[in-house]
Amino acid sequence: MSYHWHDPFRELERRLKVLAIAALGRLTRPPATRPAPHWSERPHRILYLRYDHIGDMVLVTGIFRAIKLAQPTVTIDVLASARNAAVLSGNPDVGTVYRVNKARPWSFLPALARVRRVRYDAVLDPMVTGASLTSMLIMWASGALHRIGVADRGNDFALTLPVPKVPGAIHYVDHSAALLQPFGIDPSRSAPHPESESRRSPHEPGAANEGGVGWGVWRPKLFLTPAELSEAETFWRFVEARTAARGAGGRRRLLVNVSAGAPWRCWTEERFITTLRRVRERFAHIPIVLLGAPSDEPLKRRVSEACGVPVAQTARIRQMMALVATCDVAFTPDTSVTHIASALGKPVVVMFARNGSPHWGPYGTAGRIVSTPERTLASLAVQPVLQALEQMLATEEEPESRGASAAPG
Repeated sequence: MSYHWHDPFRELERRLKVLAIAALGRLTRPPATRPAPHWSERPHRILYLRYDHIGDMVLVTGIFRAIKLAQPTVTIDVLASARNAAVLSGNPDVGTVYRVNKARPWSFLPALARVRRVRYDAVLDPMVTGASLTSMLIMWASGALHRIGVADRGNDFALTLPVPKVPGAIHYVDHSAALLQPFGIDPSRSAPHPESESRRSPHEPGAANEGGVGWGVWRPKLFLTPAELSEAETFWRFVEARTAARGAGGRRRLLVNVSAGAPWRCWTEERFITTLRRVRERFAHIPIVLLGAPSDEPLKRRVSEACGVPVAQTARIRQMMALVATCDVAFTPDTSVTHIASALGKPVVVMFARNGSPHWGPYGTAGRIVSTPERTLASLAVQPVLQALEQMLATEEEPESRGASAAPG
């Protein structure tokens, strides 16, 4: 069971948005629900809205792939954010990428002007578990013939083609698969039923649990260039040379992310240091690399100096992605690194507050989840995290081929 608390300001904001969506919906209500197009009869273009976070963009790349496989005549364009657009570089399933900046609302105007000139056959609302006023405005402004979204979220009146939710879905990717229905894919039939409890059910708080969550059918996919992978590989070999100089040859590579997008997702500096020191004591031969957001430079430096591990400078998102592609195990709080590891088929140990793992955990790849029902990750103790890391690192003596799942773009 997830941990809940009452925030009166957020509740008021939610109620105001619901009222605004309802009012706008009366103005934009389609005359009638339209049937889905016959996609195979001619080329079609659709616009997928995904102008939010890096991890959200990563998670829907498997949905893009499923649409293209089912309907090769469909071109998928994406309205992305300035931050997450780089995720789609080299992706053969995506056409045009429009970039907007939510912090600069005026950036939407030229993007929407370009969108309207295309005359899209359909626009897809990605908010599959709740309604978004911004998404609704963009769908209406796009001028697309069809507005496709998940039903029963409070904005059905604005959709020309509402689709039902996916029964039994828990992970965000499986919820997102609802949008595959207009393209001839039944998400419930595609799901591997019956599914093991370790992948379908919430994990027990305060303990490490083996295995990812979700059905694993629409695993995300990223595309990195040979140059990007080579740059990351060069850095790892430099670190391995330093490890070997201390009397041990490098085997499995551990990548540690110390940053998180919100304060409540942050683990404490002291617990990172304690954990990494213990890992170094048991696995002296393992090369370890730290990474984190540029804004966390002081934190990275302190952890690095306390544990004697180098920091990777990743000014660009794709540099971070390439480091994940060339590691053997990743360790992170609940951030986009989790989803990047899933897309690249990398084992990952993830820490969650508020029992978020069933919805956002590793998808379709090996993983160990350590969670707490408390409001912040600061409440999570070292021992279950250390146990999960040690089990993951001791799983194999020889790693699989590194970077193999990162297809060149």
